[in-house]
Amino acid sequence: MLRRLVNFVLLACFCCVSLTAWAATPQPVGTAYKQRYMNLVAAASCLGVYLPEEGHEFDYLRSFGWEITSQRVTQGKVETNFAIAKNYYPEQKKQFYLVTFRGSASKKDWKLNLRTERVNYGGATLAEMEQVAAQPLNKEQPAVHSGFNSYVQTVLRTAVIDENGQWQGVFRDTLSNPDAYLILTGHSLGGAVATLLGERLVSLGFPKDKFTVVSFGAPAIGNQAFADTYGTIINLVRITNTNDPVPGGLQTFFGGYKQFGEQEKYELPTRVSNVQHDMAMYFDYSVSAYYRERDRQISMDRLAPVPDVKRTAGKPVVALWLQSSEELDKLAYVTDIKRFITDEYRRLLPSYIIMEKHLPKDAYTRQNLLELSKREGADYMLVCGIDGNRPQREPFWYLTLEQALFDMQGNMLTMGTYGRKVAPAVGNIQAAGENFWQAKEDVSRQLPFVNH
Repeated sequence: MLRRLVNFVLLACFCCVSLTAWAATPQPVGTAYKQRYMNLVAAASCLGVYLPEEGHEFDYLRSFGWEITSQRVTQGKVETNFAIAKNYYPEQKKQFYLVTFRGSASKKDWKLNLRTERVNYGGATLAEMEQVAAQPLNKEQPAVHSGFNSYVQTVLRTAVIDENGQWQGVFRDTLSNPDAYLILTGHSLGGAVATLLGERLVSLGFPKDKFTVVSFGAPAIGNQAFADTYGTIINLVRITNTNDPVPGGLQTFFGGYKQFGEQEKYELPTRVSNVQHDMAMYFDYSVSAYYRERDRQISMDRLAPVPDVKRTAGKPVVALWLQSSEELDKLAYVTDIKRFITDEYRRLLPSYIIMEKHLPKDAYTRQNLLELSKREGADYMLVCGIDGNRPQREPFWYLTLEQALFDMQGNMLTMGTYGRKVAPAVGNIQAAGENFWQAKEDVSRQLPFVNH
């Protein structure tokens, strides 16, 4: 598709071409929008924590102002893996802290998962918590998963409470700042740990209204008595999907476990897979949920629309032509790939015109792309195409981004094709982001004025 556009442009020349934080709005945005935005940030961090040094997800969050550090602590047989991030949102006058726990990725993690016996839950100090857990199990009293409890106790002793019994790190900082707010999040094992840590924080005196827990595909952490007694003392958003067996696994196979919290369930097509637990899928659907809520807030005049034309003083204007193929539209199970890529180009370019939104539908046939870009006052033209190709009898498809950059004399400054292999329901937005990351580097080398 892009090659057809590029060839057309070259022939004509020879012949004569995001993640957006809530902003100032006429009315305050609704809590639903803030929650979807928070869910999206949490989902990106849950992806990044699996490969903190190799993946681009943390780099992506850093481009929105998040400062992120990775943590790993081993005590005995327990190894904890998590990331701590912070960011200040001036529009909201809020300091946010984000603590993200990694899901199962090692033998030690799976050994914790398999410690499904329960231990008593209670206590208002670290010592009391350990004493209660060591007592013979009372099946009628609140009890929690032994492995998850060991993980959380290690986190409490190494990152939450110091040797003098005082709050430390982001927990101290959250309490000391009246405008600070804490988000605990994680996928699978990480979501269970985040939930149980939230319960422990309240037991230790941490105010409920200072933090929220967002979990993705997390198993239950305790029995019915625990859910009845403690299920409402934390703000928990528990995100699952219709094809994920993990959130109900402990109840089904071992019994005696009970979920709680505010559940948000993503609807996945059963024709794709009957088992879908991957965090990349949760990120895809978190992006879609965010876009739906953003559109709703815009329709109510609570959120300003993202502009299709932006001119920044002293910055050259780039005309962006972006198309997705019919093949992609048929293959994509998440329908927001083009929108996501368009938003990323908006963030990259200080001055731009989204040409397909700004011109008549017959623009491609009426005149060549370069002349139309010139007419709108562009200094450069960026022609991009998103495509998908699924080989016959294969359970995956290839997502590609093609990009060509021209000056207004019709000279091609750079051209590239970037591709990722993607399972039908998993990692579409993640793959699109990886493709864009490469494309951005090529554009940045030619256009030093872009946003880095």
